Amino acid sequence: MRGLAALFGRREIRGLSARQHESTCRLCVVLTGLALANIGCGGHSGELKEDLRITYEPFDQKLRFELTAPLIVLGDVQSVSEVGHARPSAVEPRIGVQLTRVTIRVEEIIKGPLRTDELSFLYYKFSPEASRVDLGKPRYSPRTGQRRIFFLKPSGEMYRSIADVIDYTLRVSSGTHGRGFCSGKSPGRCIAELLIIPQRDVDIEQFAGDLVDSEYIAEVLCSRTAAENFLRALMVYPDRRVSERAREVLSGTQPQ
Repeated sequence: MRGLAALFGRREIRGLSARQHESTCRLCVVLTGLALANIGCGGHSGELKEDLRITYEPFDQKLRFELTAPLIVLGDVQSVSEVGHARPSAVEPRIGVQLTRVTIRVEEIIKGPLRTDELSFLYYKFSPEASRVDLGKPRYSPRTGQRRIFFLKPSGEMYRSIADVIDYTLRVSSGTHGRGFCSGKSPGRCIAELLIIPQRDVDIEQFAGDLVDSEYIAEVLCSRTAAENFLRALMVYPDRRVSERAREVLSGTQPQ
């Protein structure tokens, strides 16, 4: 496959009342407004057009775009199921896409109203089998057990990812945070702290490995001063794999 680097650059349905269930298949179409009858009723998935951003997008710009999502949550992926068949993208036919339903257990609400501990959203993932070219940019492939920050938007009576194919998620390796961790914090500040403040069940190796990205995200979403303060706090962390990595990252952020 030929790369698309020049093109792409770098880096539920809610429950209904009994009165509403006259015709399940007919209501699936009406509620979504997107002819997604196949989600629960059979049919063809091509009616839901993917949201594929194909222009160059620097990482800091991507972060700011993600922050505009109406709903931002931290969650664990509970199940992943494909909907319909893979097909060429309506936006870029050389790219194959596969509509996917992702169900997550919500650990923390970062932004937006939500009154459930579990939700499902739709996302078009990259399909190598249906593609004529490689994507040339990091993409998200949902898998059970992943722990990430998801940036979502409503679509009729459903949720969907803020955009498709590209990786519009943030991996969280700092451990489990109690509900209310983000209370009183701006979304940007909350995301930074979720990424860079280790909890009791932190994955040390993964956390240390992610620290460069976590520091940069904190710098973009908060400030350079805040990011450096996070690193200084980590320099006294009891596990040397974290403290030494924090010292290395901090020295790399200092002006020469």
